[in-house]
Amino acid sequence: MTPQTPTQPLDRIAITVMAVLAVAIAILIWSGDRTLPQVRDFSWQNRTISAEDTAFTLTFNRPIDRATVEQQLKIVPALPGKISWAGSKLAYTLAHPAPYGGTYQVDLQGAREEIGTTTGKEIVPFRGRFRTPDRMFAYIGSSETNRGRLVIYNFKTQKPLVISPENLVVTNFKVDRHSQKIVFTASDIRTLQNGQPAIASQQVYSVSTGIAPRNSDEQFTPPGKLELILDNRDYQNVKFDLSPDGKTLVAQRVNRKKPSDFALWVVPLDKSTPPRPIKQSGDFVITPDSSQIAAAVGEGVSIFPISATEGNNNLDFLPKFGNVLSFANDGSAAAMVKYNSDYTKSLVIVNNLGGERQIFKTTGSLLDAKFSPTKDIIYCLATELKTTGGNSREEPFLAAIDIETKKILSLTLLPIQQGIQMSLSPDGLAVMFDQADKGESTNQIVQGNSNGILWILPIPPNIRELTTPITAERLPLAGWHPRWLE
Repeated sequence: MTPQTPTQPLDRIAITVMAVLAVAIAILIWSGDRTLPQVRDFSWQNRTISAEDTAFTLTFNRPIDRATVEQQLKIVPALPGKISWAGSKLAYTLAHPAPYGGTYQVDLQGAREEIGTTTGKEIVPFRGRFRTPDRMFAYIGSSETNRGRLVIYNFKTQKPLVISPENLVVTNFKVDRHSQKIVFTASDIRTLQNGQPAIASQQVYSVSTGIAPRNSDEQFTPPGKLELILDNRDYQNVKFDLSPDGKTLVAQRVNRKKPSDFALWVVPLDKSTPPRPIKQSGDFVITPDSSQIAAAVGEGVSIFPISATEGNNNLDFLPKFGNVLSFANDGSAAAMVKYNSDYTKSLVIVNNLGGERQIFKTTGSLLDAKFSPTKDIIYCLATELKTTGGNSREEPFLAAIDIETKKILSLTLLPIQQGIQMSLSPDGLAVMFDQADKGESTNQIVQGNSNGILWILPIPPNIRELTTPITAERLPLAGWHPRWLE
C-alpha cells in the first residue's frame, strides 16, 4: 500500500512545527550552549539591611570558577568578611555589621565559568546595591519647646522630630526591634504636683515613629499615632520592658488599694488576651527570643517563661547573682551582677550552657552593660568609689572590656551625676550617654531647672589597639535618656 500524503490542515501544521523544532535542535547541538554565565540572584538587592543581617548570597546560573569569583568580588565601601560555597551559591558573611547610614555596592566582573578542570566564558558583569538604615536615636527632650516629650533625631537630616503630645511628660521608653513604635511611661502634666512626675500617675502608651516598614508591604503609619496600653486607675505602673519582637509588654504593677499586691503583668500588644499577673519580682529583663523573663527574685535571678502562671516552677534559678544587666543579641550569653562579701560588685558573663566568667570588679556600682554585635567586647557603665578627706563619692566611667582577655580597652570618665544613661548603636560603632548640665538627676531636668546634655562616643574599628581614652562629642541637643533606633 502506498503511503498517502496528509491532506488535513492540522496534519500539515504539526509536520511544519516538528520540522522547525528539529532544525532548531540541530542548530543548538552544532553551536553549543551559548548562554553566558551570570549572577542569577543577589539576596540583598535593593534592600535595607540591619545589624541582624549578617550574610548575603550570590547564586550563579551554572558552575563557576570559585577562585576567579573570590579574586574579583568587590564591596564598596569595603565590608570585611569571609566567603563560603554551597554548589553554585556563594555566601558572604560579614565580620561586623555594616555601618548604618550607608549605601553599598557589590561588583563582580572578570570571573569565569567552570568546565571540568578548565575555565570557560567570562561572567556577565554584575552590580548589586543595598543600604543600611539612617543613623537615628530617640530621647526625652529638655528644651523649652519639647521638655518631657519624645524626640527622634536623624543624623542625615539633622532635624529633631517630636512624636509625643505636649500634655504628657515621658519618664521612660523602649523601642521595638524595627523602630516603628515606641512604648513609654508618662504622666499627664495636668495631674503633676509641683511639676514633678509621680510614679503613681504614670500610664503606659505606645506611639508610632513614622519610620517606614523595611522590605515589606506593611502599611505606613505616620509619626505621633498614640495608643493607651495600661491606665493607672487600679494599679501603679512602676517599671516595664518590651519584648524584642515588639509583641509583648511586661510591666511591674502595684495594687493601689493593697500595696503588698505587686507583680509582673504580661500585656499582649495585639490585645489577643487581657493583661494578667504572673509573678512577683524586682528588676527584670525579657530575653532576646521574647519567650522568657530574667528577674531578681529573693537572693538570686529567676528565669521563667512569659507564658508562666502565678505559682508555677522556674525554668532556672541562679542564686549567685543580684540581677541581669543585658543579654547578647542571640541569647548566647548574659551580663550579670554578683555581690561579693568584700562589698565589691563583679560583672560576670554567663553563657547559655551555665558557664561563668568574671571579667570586671568595682568598689562602686554596675549600672549597665551592653554586648558588642560580635559578642567579643562588652561596654560597661559603672562607678568607682572614691574617698577624699573623709568624704566618699562614686565616679562614673565607661569601660570597653575584652571578654576573652578581660583587658580594659578604653576608659572614659563621665560627669558625676545620678541616673546616667547609655546606649550602644546597633552597628556597634558609637555609644551615647546623657548628662545633666548642673550635675542634677535626670528627673529634675523635667522640672525645668536645667537642660540635659547628650554626648556621642565614636567607637573606632581598632579599639583593641587603643591606649588612651576616647573623646566624646557633645551634640547640639537638649535632652536625656538617649536610645538608638534599629
